[in-house]
Amino acid sequence: MPKDLSDRAWSGKTGGFEWQQRFLISFFKRINPAITYPFIWIWVLAYIFFRPKTRKGILHYWQLQGRSGFSAWLNMYLNYVEFGKAIMDRFAAYGGREIQIDFEGIEIFDKLQSSESGFILFNSHIGNPELAGYHLMPQKPMFVLSFDGDTQTVNKSRSASLQKMGIDVITLKQDGSHIIEMHNAISNGSILSIHADRLFAADRKIRASLLNHEASFPAGPFRFAASEMVPVVCLFMIRTGNDKYQLSVRNLSDGVDWKAGRKEVCIQLLARYKTAMEETLQRFPRQWFHFYDFWEL
Repeated sequence: MPKDLSDRAWSGKTGGFEWQQRFLISFFKRINPAITYPFIWIWVLAYIFFRPKTRKGILHYWQLQGRSGFSAWLNMYLNYVEFGKAIMDRFAAYGGREIQIDFEGIEIFDKLQSSESGFILFNSHIGNPELAGYHLMPQKPMFVLSFDGDTQTVNKSRSASLQKMGIDVITLKQDGSHIIEMHNAISNGSILSIHADRLFAADRKIRASLLNHEASFPAGPFRFAASEMVPVVCLFMIRTGNDKYQLSVRNLSDGVDWKAGRKEVCIQLLARYKTAMEETLQRFPRQWFHFYDFWEL
């Protein structure tokens, strides 16, 4: 285990000064974000050369994808470019810009929405899942477990955009009281959205193989899902072009043996979740947006 886990775990803060973030939101209310894309090719160089910790994580990812030398560095650079475009799309969404979405497996989501039971939606740091929340149009109450350590501008913009869609935020709290809010949401038949690959320094973790190498996943989301015994799906919001995304939903709980005990259910859910991640990364490898070394924790 690394000596300084907090130095490697996810920090969750959007880059840039708050005045820059406010400017982008205002700017994209009038201007297509595509106008910024050429500048991203230069802007990301600063992250690559002046933030070596993030660079190491992405470079390691591409090495696990079988790349080495120049190929690994080139794909790392293109990965950063994709991330920059995704960030611009997110700020454009704060400004009210609409996007075109191709849905895949949305009938799974719709079927669960029509039931009385609540269900859990696992997100990941693949693609741009935050944008999905602005376009899902849930037909039943929906809550998103959110980290509030980002900038005030991003936190406010995120909450405002979600509330327009009828989605409420449950803030992750140090004392763990958010778990009660999560349980209440599920008990009341609501949808609960959680990032299931976000590992904080203090989190308990589950080790599992991702891309044929051991990685650390947070135990909390899987233990919570196993305790609630409600349907679990995962969602990927993948950028396919300018103003174009594919929203894909996968059922993770189909075939799970809920009577096997919480530990075994956790293992089954995690196995299905990481398989869905690997299959998505096989199709869209440059949309891996973890900026710490997921395999070194």
